[in-house]
Amino acid sequence: MMCSPNNGGSGGEEDDKCVPRAAVYKMIKDCTPQIRVSGEAKELFVQCCNEFIHTLALQANAVCEQQAKKLIHPDHIVTALDNLGFNSYKAKCLNAMETAQEEMAQKRKKLHGKPTSIYTQEELRRQQEILFEQAREELQQLEEDDWARTQELSKEVLRKKMEASRTDDDNYDD
Repeated sequence: MMCSPNNGGSGGEEDDKCVPRAAVYKMIKDCTPQIRVSGEAKELFVQCCNEFIHTLALQANAVCEQQAKKLIHPDHIVTALDNLGFNSYKAKCLNAMETAQEEMAQKRKKLHGKPTSIYTQEELRRQQEILFEQAREELQQLEEDDWARTQELSKEVLRKKMEASRTDDDNYDD
């Protein structure tokens, strides 16, 4: 499995199957801060990473098939490390897996576990009911005030009509 910058051009299908160069270069720089690494050496690191992952994946797949499973689990990878003679890396790999799982759990918790409100659903429902009740009371008060105004206007109109009719009656008596 070869993944070089000359194979398939940039962003080709072959590059999609490779470890990201930037990530490998960053790891190299983090591991060897006092030493400069040539471009050819960096590319060799990338090729070695890709080949190691490819070999480990094939071995893990074989372990998975031996156990009549259809999904590769972490224990299949650990067994593959043993089969390939990398027993000394098991503890580091398991620690790395545990750290990655914790980080993923924290990310999920941040994304999904973050409450959108400081109130529980029940408290929010109670507050909503209180607001609805206040709105009903305000509407009822407005309707009562409107009715009272209408009644006062009707009385006023009726009073004026009665006064007008009295004055008309008084004018006929003369």
